[in-house]
Amino acid sequence: MSRFRGYPRNKSILQGIAFALVMGSSFSYAPTVAAQSTISEEYDFDIPSQDLAKSLSTFGIQSGLQISAHGDLVRGVKANAVRGRMTAQDALNEMIAGLDLKYEVTADGSVLVSSSNTEADEATLSPILITGVSNSDRHAGSADRVDSKYISSVDLARRNPTSVKEVFAGEAAVSVGGGIPSTQKVYVRGVEEHNLAVTIDGARQNNKVFHHSGNNLIDPSLLKAVRVDPTIAPADIGPGALAGGIVYETVDVDDVLEEGRSYGGFVTASYDTNSETYTNGNALFGRVGDFEALGFFKWGKGDDYDDGDGNQTVGTGTNLRSFLGKAGYEHDVHRFEISGELVDDEADRPFRANLQNLTNRNEDPERVYALKRSNLVFNYNMTEASGWIDPRVTLGYGVSSVEVPSPFGSDAATTSLSGKFENDFNFDEDNKITAGVDFYHDVNEYKDNTTPSTDEKATNVGIFGQARIEPLENLRLSFGARGDTQYFTGLDGTNFDNQGLSGNASVAYEVIEGVTLKGGYSNVFGGISLAEAYIYNPGSWDYNSNEVKPTRSQNYSIGFETEFKGFSFDASVFSSDIENARRASWGGGPHLRHDFVTRGFELGAGYDWTDGFAHISYSDTGIKVDGDPSLSDSDTTQYLGAPLGRVIAFETAHTFKDTGLSVGGTVDAALKNKDTTKGGGNPQDSYATFGLYAEYKPEDFEFLTLRLEGNNLNDASYADRASYGQEFTNVEPALEAGRSFLFSVRAEF
Repeated sequence: MSRFRGYPRNKSILQGIAFALVMGSSFSYAPTVAAQSTISEEYDFDIPSQDLAKSLSTFGIQSGLQISAHGDLVRGVKANAVRGRMTAQDALNEMIAGLDLKYEVTADGSVLVSSSNTEADEATLSPILITGVSNSDRHAGSADRVDSKYISSVDLARRNPTSVKEVFAGEAAVSVGGGIPSTQKVYVRGVEEHNLAVTIDGARQNNKVFHHSGNNLIDPSLLKAVRVDPTIAPADIGPGALAGGIVYETVDVDDVLEEGRSYGGFVTASYDTNSETYTNGNALFGRVGDFEALGFFKWGKGDDYDDGDGNQTVGTGTNLRSFLGKAGYEHDVHRFEISGELVDDEADRPFRANLQNLTNRNEDPERVYALKRSNLVFNYNMTEASGWIDPRVTLGYGVSSVEVPSPFGSDAATTSLSGKFENDFNFDEDNKITAGVDFYHDVNEYKDNTTPSTDEKATNVGIFGQARIEPLENLRLSFGARGDTQYFTGLDGTNFDNQGLSGNASVAYEVIEGVTLKGGYSNVFGGISLAEAYIYNPGSWDYNSNEVKPTRSQNYSIGFETEFKGFSFDASVFSSDIENARRASWGGGPHLRHDFVTRGFELGAGYDWTDGFAHISYSDTGIKVDGDPSLSDSDTTQYLGAPLGRVIAFETAHTFKDTGLSVGGTVDAALKNKDTTKGGGNPQDSYATFGLYAEYKPEDFEFLTLRLEGNNLNDASYADRASYGQEFTNVEPALEAGRSFLFSVRAEF
């Protein structure tokens, strides 16, 4: 069966679209009405006296506001320091006091800085766009954040992602393999996410269940921001940051509740023409006195999609449900918050869900996969902390399960109980030390019709400190260390106790105005990672015959970035060398391990103007396992990394002022990769695909947002470079969806 993938050409599809747009309601976070009021909301600011362009960029990071200014007005101008908790309005006033500048809040909630002198303002050229990238990163701008990739609420609203792959659109350094959300895995500079410290709302994620499914089942509708620390991560990100980290944050009441109102909500609906997928749901939120709460429920239902050749891709239908609930209490300077998140996906998938078929096997084409991930998190912080008392407490519990009834009644789950207590010792606005303790207790459990419940366990306790200082003007340093003790228990009760130290250092130096050199190094103790639950073999695994060893990594990254009159360029060279990465197998035993190295470089260039931007990035990454170039295929590198080669990402957007219309597009491309031929496999084919969107907010109906986007408009037939198995002759890989159009509407109340 080949379903039409272009436009809705029959009456039933048109009726489906009309019904979806009028009656449906799905949650998709976008900072619209709430964004218009954030100029009056309070935030924690820590901005030194520096070049105004840098200060405005940091202001955008710490407030989450989109802020624009003309380049000739801000470059070479010294801004006033801003520190403490205050409204964004007060912070801006303090920052530009005495500089003969003014600002205005536009209809879409962004902030435009201009000259108080009208004639000078009209004569100014070279407009730039400065966008807020994170709502809550209190260490933004420090040396260990120079290489970080930020995806802000503004980025998420613009990209309107339906999967984690679309969250990272435009970022060549971050690849996501797998055609559907339930099989997607994230790779940062070629390293698989299990070798990174991954958190959601501060809670550790331990989701190593089944290699044919994805790692972290995430509904991007729940997200407000993402930060990726590639290659090198600070000590306070948590244990196990062998090659960096990923920090996901979900939406809060402050992000969506309009100032002056005690409650609100919104509904959205969307329809995809390729898979005939419809999503709906609703969201409500409010605040009474010191209490606040938010809740939403979403579900999506759809058929298998067609690939670029017009062939139906078996087992790609949508059957997704997600829920997020949050409750908060804030009194005086103390804030307490508890959140619960649940994402569920149960549907027929290919027998091996992360690929379409093995041509040398005679197996059922489909079987049921039931994936579920839940996250419960408690957070405490002081909202107006200063000096040496600035604490934060996080306690989280996460569960991720994969149930496959056929053929053995397999059921596996990972759980992680984690916690952190840390305090910022703020010596002044430019110098601070973060110190604390953290722990986790992870369990991977498996059972089926013939195997009683069996599990591996790991408990880790760590102590850490990270200093972020500016000893000289234009010089930023960040360095830290942590010590970890891990207690590991195998299937047969064998125990291994290991201790290790980790260290990191990063530097950023602005050699001349607009040109910054950056670099970093880390040496990280990773402990013993738990094996994948679906390969447990309790009757055969012997932990004593060969010792299971802890993992350790060495990483470096060096580069530079430059900005001039709206133009930007950056370049980095990086390497991650990981020893004793665990690669247990059902028949080979629990002790098998690999040493592997990923090396490469990335380039980025862009131009920002007042109402938009264009940015292109290029990444070239190679992986070598056990020093053997022939071991670079996507099977050997599972749970380690992926043979990515040369990847290109492009993104652009423009808003037509005072019209309510925004347009944009993306390009996702990869060049032919011959690294996989060194082991006798096929090369990975090149591909390029592009998408466009238009979004309209009617002036007379400010509560309404209409959007039309076209994805894979050139109808390319391809597997994403990070997807499994495309170099093997007996593997039919999971191909991405062909051309599709997505209609969506959002209404706020």
